Amino acid sequence: MYKKWELEEVRSLLVKTGDAFDFDCREVPVEISTRMEKTMGSFLFREKEGKIIPHSFRFSEVLLSGVYDENVVSSVIIHEYAHFYANVKTQENHMHDAYFKSICKRLRISSETYFRQLLPEIKKKGYILVCSKCGQKVAERRKIDSVDKILRMKISGCCQAKIKYKEGIF
Repeated sequence: MYKKWELEEVRSLLVKTGDAFDFDCREVPVEISTRMEKTMGSFLFREKEGKIIPHSFRFSEVLLSGVYDENVVSSVIIHEYAHFYANVKTQENHMHDAYFKSICKRLRISSETYFRQLLPEIKKKGYILVCSKCGQKVAERRKIDSVDKILRMKISGCCQAKIKYKEGIF
């Protein structure tokens, strides 16, 4: 377990980064989301009459929960600041283009779109299917409905016996 991040620590890093870059983000709200699963962070904005108006920085609760190394968390936070800087400074949505990547380099973070290479593999609960005769592993599934279908329609390849399952983490 790594350090858990509080909202104020996230805001502090954003403000510190803004001060170093001489482009303030103090007025932009910071939110923690319980619903973000595939994205760890985002910079939200709206366009009004051709002008980019910052809406908020949003970070996944999981990202800040202590599951990830402090370097990963700070890289994601600074990555979202880079979106803020690139988009608001130039009034253009740069997404992950060359200009955005140049900002990442100036901020000394990876210019990769995602930080997956920095993330530890997180094991999840699922079901391990095994031969009822010899106990050899047949398959792994995450959802019980796919397990039920296999149990009804298949037999093991090793012993041509029924398949049973047990809960596991993989």
